[in-house]
Amino acid sequence: MVRPPGHHAGISGLLEGGESCGFCIFNNVAAGALYAISDDRLLCNRCAIVDIDVHHGNGTEEIVRKCHDPSKLFFFSIHLYDNDKKKRSGSQFQYKFYPGTGDEDDLALNIINVPIVPLWKEPGSAAPVSSRTHNTRQKTRSSHDSQDDSNSDTGTPLESSRASDVGSDIGSIAASSPRHASSSASSGRLAYRQAIQSRLLPALRAFNPDLIIVSAGFDAAKGDVGNARHERGRERMGLDLEPEDYAWTTRKILEIADICCQGRVVSVLEGGYGRTPATAANRATEAQGSSSSGLDRTLFAECAVRHLHAMIDPYDSENRFG
Repeated sequence: MVRPPGHHAGISGLLEGGESCGFCIFNNVAAGALYAISDDRLLCNRCAIVDIDVHHGNGTEEIVRKCHDPSKLFFFSIHLYDNDKKKRSGSQFQYKFYPGTGDEDDLALNIINVPIVPLWKEPGSAAPVSSRTHNTRQKTRSSHDSQDDSNSDTGTPLESSRASDVGSDIGSIAASSPRHASSSASSGRLAYRQAIQSRLLPALRAFNPDLIIVSAGFDAAKGDVGNARHERGRERMGLDLEPEDYAWTTRKILEIADICCQGRVVSVLEGGYGRTPATAANRATEAQGSSSSGLDRTLFAECAVRHLHAMIDPYDSENRFG
């Protein structure tokens, strides 16, 4: 457990042309990977970095690109991607989900990027804007502010969270959601699981690492402010992962680790913030003359706990919780 996070920090900290460093100072994961493959220490020959934070690990990618021996490193990042700046010009408003990179692979350097389309770009998702207000921007609220938080977001439901086979997992997600009636999707939990199954696992097994380091960000959880698009103090959800998705992803990574590297996996904390409390609660607090109670970290904590359980016992992690 480290703070601050690190995956947006490059070799010199802030990347050239970067707008910010995403709260990062030192790239903890990249430092550990380079230490492990150092010729002076010979701890391992190949190290794989798997970044599951909702933001692209642009700093880690820069460091991997400039490694003295790229054959020793593997970098995989699955993240939200929305960058209007690559499509528009002039005075029109241009939106970019931070950091706006990670839309291309570089297979020659063992770099795989999987951009996930945000839920706010799904057809028919333009109308429902979360009624929750971003607690750092107190803007005018509409008459719908009193809606309950659980009804303000659209997500991808999962009928059975205990299915161990990815096929049945994806099938149950698709069957229970009209948005994902087809067998494939570009956004939401279904797209996330399909990408882990089809893009990460085969490439990770082929790389055959001696060590796997996970950049474990939990800001892809449903309702987390880290995956939201903030519009005039309101939020549109970008990804909707549930705690069982983190348990499933961790188990899949551990299965490869058991084959390749005797289960050697290090998990390093990256992002994850929590959900904005329901507006009704905020109003009640303000009426009492005190400040907002901050973010609700209940789901964030549950996602982290499920990840930790899977790290300890991956083959029973999904059955341990109802």
